[in-house]
Amino acid sequence: MKIINQRISFTKCNWIDYLVIIILLFMSGNPAFMGGVRQEVYTIIASSLFFIILVVQRKFLPTTRFVIVLLIFCSILVIQCITFDSWPFHTMLGFLLRLFIGYAAVRLVKEFPRKYVDVLFYTCLISLFFHSFVILHTTIGIDLIKYFAPLDKIANPSQGFHFFIHNFMYYARVPESSQFNRFAYLLPFRNSSHFWEPGVFAAYLLLAIVFLGSTRDKFDKRRYRNIFVVLVFTLLTTMSTTGYILLPLCLLFHLRGIHLTVRHVPKMLGLALIFALFCVAAYHLDFVGEKIREHRDKIVYREPGWRVTRFGGLIFDFEYIKRRPFFGWGPNHTTRYMLHGGESVGGMGNGLSDFTAKFGLLGLITVLISIWIGVYKLEKHNFMKATLFIFFIIMVLNGEHLLNYSVYLGLMFLEPYFENSHTKEVPEFMVHSIQRFPGNW
Repeated sequence: MKIINQRISFTKCNWIDYLVIIILLFMSGNPAFMGGVRQEVYTIIASSLFFIILVVQRKFLPTTRFVIVLLIFCSILVIQCITFDSWPFHTMLGFLLRLFIGYAAVRLVKEFPRKYVDVLFYTCLISLFFHSFVILHTTIGIDLIKYFAPLDKIANPSQGFHFFIHNFMYYARVPESSQFNRFAYLLPFRNSSHFWEPGVFAAYLLLAIVFLGSTRDKFDKRRYRNIFVVLVFTLLTTMSTTGYILLPLCLLFHLRGIHLTVRHVPKMLGLALIFALFCVAAYHLDFVGEKIREHRDKIVYREPGWRVTRFGGLIFDFEYIKRRPFFGWGPNHTTRYMLHGGESVGGMGNGLSDFTAKFGLLGLITVLISIWIGVYKLEKHNFMKATLFIFFIIMVLNGEHLLNYSVYLGLMFLEPYFENSHTKEVPEFMVHSIQRFPGNW
């Protein structure tokens, strides 16, 4: 009877874990939960719910790393307030709550990387199912999407056609900007799942591919192979420039024994060559190479919208970083864009330089060091993989403002809970028995 109760308890715990990750992802990119007052309400609800679960599971005592990170960012925010004589409590609280949501999710979910992969796997299957409706509508004119129109009114995002679990981004309400996009014919074929745009979906898929490589021993070979194929194929359907370029880098995490030693130099050189060839091949795709050249021309000739490109955003933000390199300008638009009248530039831009402009090099270094420490522990003190992960973070942030949301903020608090999670519920004498007589278990 005790065994049955334990199994039921484990099942409930797993159910809560997956629910936490789903909420985390919805709060980090689902248009139905974003924008204006709606986003504020859901942020308060999510943070309150996570806090209650932390208390119920007796995990309310914060980790040392969370306390240090929280103190650093609170100090940065207070220094900014004193410097500008402005106290935007509303904006500050929003950032701190999103930081807490990311921390709480990682703290609550044992084996967070593996379960994150599971959730993204099923998210991919759902997205591919609905994306097939887009293909049918675009290619042969069969419109099944219209039957979901009533649900769109409930979600009511700012653009696209969305009903919580999928975003038909370029159906029904096509953004006006796409009329002037030379790749507009490709837009309907881009899969964004339930996120606000395909590039964001690609960023979360890339993270799942990295985590899959890091936790491959947690899956049997068949399931690992199935998940790998689905994640990579779905990434290709996003047609994301960043996704295509960073895919080879993410695949490195699926190799065993990557170490910075002389013996591994030939392997690393071979991988570098493959990576270079892949980038060259991807560059010749219209929506990759041509898109990069188009962004370059916008910057060179200062065409309208040059600031919202990745490289344009980097140039735009560099002026702010140069003026206040250490503590930044804060997340509030009034101070963040003070050199340009205090009005948000909007659009895409560069997520890495934007976060640095907001919180300075101190904030960025805090994020990168905290993530490195967590991954270093997860990868069993593998310096090379932890460093590669930081390089991945830097590169993917150039594509999206991911540090504005909880998923990537939560990466600062990764811990190797799963390494001993299977022994925590087992008495010590049983652990010794398992180690001495593994064949009997």
